[in-house]
Amino acid sequence: MKNVIMITTDQQQADALGCANPSYSTPHLDRLAQLGVRFTGAISTSAQCSPSRASWLTGKFPHQVGVYQIGHVLDAEEWGMAKAFSEAGYETIYLGKWHLGLSPADHAFARTDYRADGLKLNGANEDPRYSSHKDALATAKALNYLDDYAGKRPFFMHLSWYMPHPNAPADGPFECIETYKEGFPLHAMPVPESYYRDDLSSKPSFQRERASAGESRLTEELIRRDAQRYRTMLRQMDEHLGMLLDKLEHKGMLEETVILFTSDHGDMQGAHRLRLKGVLPYKELYNVPLILYVPHCKFNRKVVPDLVSSSAVPGTLLDAAGISVPAACEGGSLLPLLERSSPELGRHVFFEHYKAYWGKHPLIGVQTEQWKYVRYLEDEQDEMYALAEDPQELLNVAGNPLYEAKRLELKRMVEQWWQSTGALTRAAIEDPLNPWGREG
Repeated sequence: MKNVIMITTDQQQADALGCANPSYSTPHLDRLAQLGVRFTGAISTSAQCSPSRASWLTGKFPHQVGVYQIGHVLDAEEWGMAKAFSEAGYETIYLGKWHLGLSPADHAFARTDYRADGLKLNGANEDPRYSSHKDALATAKALNYLDDYAGKRPFFMHLSWYMPHPNAPADGPFECIETYKEGFPLHAMPVPESYYRDDLSSKPSFQRERASAGESRLTEELIRRDAQRYRTMLRQMDEHLGMLLDKLEHKGMLEETVILFTSDHGDMQGAHRLRLKGVLPYKELYNVPLILYVPHCKFNRKVVPDLVSSSAVPGTLLDAAGISVPAACEGGSLLPLLERSSPELGRHVFFEHYKAYWGKHPLIGVQTEQWKYVRYLEDEQDEMYALAEDPQELLNVAGNPLYEAKRLELKRMVEQWWQSTGALTRAAIEDPLNPWGREG
């Protein structure tokens, strides 16, 4: 049986890697992509930390397991992939950010800590409250575990990094890792095209309100500063990944270890004149990086553009390890797509969002190769984008009579999915230790 490592970041856009966007520098992430397969059509089930992470563990959508927002607890009785790995004889390890209430131990992770000697900050903040410090610490623990690994039985490790998630230092939401700052000069930092082209006039009014209030009152200078800091955080994350890959190679384990890299959701980075995240349907939030490396696996495409859901993560890892994927893991596996030499036509993915720290506007949506449709459950309004001609999602065509038949078709599709999967009938468990608005 193969060892399995799942590596995750927080708030990383799909193209926030050097091999996809040269304004980033991620040589080790590019190296992993070269070893494996990069899925460019990966869509998160929810653009918020806790709900998205619930899907990683269970293979279901957030509403199915009652984790609608930050501050909700994933029920320890729920099926999860760590339980499946444990039952198959694996040692299970969780290091880093959790954010699902209770603890990883309550969901069958046997180890939730490890020794941290040899910690290398490599430019990370010395203050342990910062994302960069937390990630350096988790990485040190992972490296020490691999150092000590003697191969008595296979392991499943989830190494969960915080970066590039902001943690609100006094001078802005993102950390600046000074070690890498010179590599990303401010004048060279990009400003998204939609910052200039989208005045949000065709969008729901709460988006315009959001864009003109608080932290989203943006300027080009502020967008470039965010972009610079975001890139320095990802550059340091990439150094952690490099140390991990080097350790696996040094110990002769790379050829027997499955690696999956992804992120829970993205970041607006000034697109559509909006900042950070929230109740927004845009690709900057929902399209996430996903790289899969399966040793000795034959595949016909290095880059897979097919639409896939983040709910497929647990089934994919079990499948890659040779463990049967239970019916409870509804997201299935991505491995069959590796056998194809061309995209599978007719694919679609669903997504959802319940509440952000700046507003409650529950939405459900579906994306196909040609369309994205969003239904706001309480606001009684729609958004729809013709992606082939409007890939930047600039013009909401939901009210255009030329597209009414398509709107109704997609509306029926997403509402049927929503009702058949339980809608909002699963009661949430509130976490008294993590009240709404505080990101762990």
